[in-house]
Amino acid sequence: MARFPGDFLQKVRDNTNILDVVGSYVSLKKKGKRYWACCPFHQEKTPSFSVSPEDGLYYCFGCHAGGDIFSFVEKMENLSFTEAVERLAEAAHLELPQAEVSPEEKRRKQFNDELYHAMELAVVYFHNCLRRTNMGKPGLAYFKRRHLTDETIDRFKLGFAPDSWHKLYGDFRTIKHISDTVLVTSGLVGHKNGRYYDTFRNRCMFPILNLKGKPVAFGGRVMDDSKPKYLNSPETPIFNKRQLLFALYQALPEIRRTRQVIMVEGYMDAISLHAHGVTNAVASLGTAFTIEQARLLKRYADEVVFSYDMDAAGQNATRRALEIAGTTGLKMRVLHLSEGKDPDEFVNKYGGEAYKEAVAQAIPALDYLFNSLLETHDRTSLEGQHLILNDMFTVLSARGDSFEFNTYIQKMARALKVDEGLVRNEARLFARKNNPRVYISQRVQNITESVEEDKEKEKIEALEKAIIRYCFITGRRPDGWEYLSTHTFSNAFCGRMYGILATLYAAGQPWTKENAQGLMEHEDMEYLAPLLVKEGRIAISPWEEYIRPLVILTLQKEYRVHTEKAAEMLRQGKKQEAAEEQLLCLKINRQIRNLRKG
Repeated sequence: MARFPGDFLQKVRDNTNILDVVGSYVSLKKKGKRYWACCPFHQEKTPSFSVSPEDGLYYCFGCHAGGDIFSFVEKMENLSFTEAVERLAEAAHLELPQAEVSPEEKRRKQFNDELYHAMELAVVYFHNCLRRTNMGKPGLAYFKRRHLTDETIDRFKLGFAPDSWHKLYGDFRTIKHISDTVLVTSGLVGHKNGRYYDTFRNRCMFPILNLKGKPVAFGGRVMDDSKPKYLNSPETPIFNKRQLLFALYQALPEIRRTRQVIMVEGYMDAISLHAHGVTNAVASLGTAFTIEQARLLKRYADEVVFSYDMDAAGQNATRRALEIAGTTGLKMRVLHLSEGKDPDEFVNKYGGEAYKEAVAQAIPALDYLFNSLLETHDRTSLEGQHLILNDMFTVLSARGDSFEFNTYIQKMARALKVDEGLVRNEARLFARKNNPRVYISQRVQNITESVEEDKEKEKIEALEKAIIRYCFITGRRPDGWEYLSTHTFSNAFCGRMYGILATLYAAGQPWTKENAQGLMEHEDMEYLAPLLVKEGRIAISPWEEYIRPLVILTLQKEYRVHTEKAAEMLRQGKKQEAAEEQLLCLKINRQIRNLRKG
């Protein structure tokens, strides 16, 4: 990376107005000495992103992103520090200082530039072959069978490698004058027994772009069942498969907006999702999830949702990813699609919105792993229990989160029907040997779930009482009253009052205490009186303040019940029943989304 003198950097700062730079991306409003906007680095409705022109700094009180003009441009444009300085200096009409570069560095840069040039030419070459020649007809037919439109093909610059051993090599050497060294190093051409040949032949071509949108490699796919199914470019001076992901460049805007990335296995999975509006999807490049990829994604996302084939390989990939993600702070969930479909099949059958709803109900990766282990091993045998615990201990220890580890000890003990103290003792011995920084506590009673359930019940009952109070005080039938006809009241008193009010409404009688008393049980007045005499405002919109929140809370509770049923069905191998529960979850999730939209 080029080094810039401190006085030059200060000169760039002095000649650049941070308000102009930030204001070109977000709408700033002045409050006091600072300027405020909704943060461009995470989703929010209330502005928490502030800019201090006096200090030349920005800071978000929501996601805690902060820095100066250089770091802001770096993050917004996916640039290196050097590139950000160069861009700002150019905008300020400042001449860059001459950096001393060794002859070796000059040669390396020149060669890398030639590699980039060759790859850019190859993208155009393969794409034109697909779209404009008879040689590309098999590839175009394949993409059409996979439901890709011309727009999607052009957006991803998909191509086709002719069924020839020497066509690309001959054209690039004689017409484009690319050297043998560059062609072989790039992976476009192979060299064996003194002869050069095209690496990619009779394959559909998928360009792999770096974070700047430059092509650096290719993935080539056969159109039948021959092997290898995919042939990828080798690693080169401009391409490291451990540090990049397919479609990441195209997905970055949506990843930044949602702070979420969806990880799939195949190029076609990622492209099909993008084509159906799921534009935060990326695919691995023939490798397992790597620490480099996790660190890369952490720059732009808080959560990764894995949408892999959930076979043994998928389970192993999830286990490895869990260990890696724990060191970066990335949250992880796993999406299990119904009917065993991969993302490409699912989205083409059900559409992008259905896939997004499925993503919303993806389960935490640790829960997925534990459920998979319960299915794989015999939980009733001593050997099976040891295998389950050892695999879970390995992942939990690698993640290094003491609270998480202790919480899962309770879950494991319950699921395996063994004494929690024994599990804790085994966990303590494992952690002491493998990660002494993890603290395993003494046995404690798990009250977290019961406390959360109590809080939820209190909220539901408070809303139910507020609705009954509104009806009696105003005597009006609130908007959304019809939703309550299918609601199972948590508070028995409120349920009885709803029945009385419904009876009075059907009979055309006003909702008064006097009319209701004749239908009430004696003890109900003890509960009704506090509602009628207590002070406090009455909702202007009972639908917005009472009924809609109540229906959403109830649906969320119902959603959890069916999610747990689906997980249990999967553990028992009842895939059809599990699919039915998952579809019910999708339906409930859609209801919740519609209610939230108003």
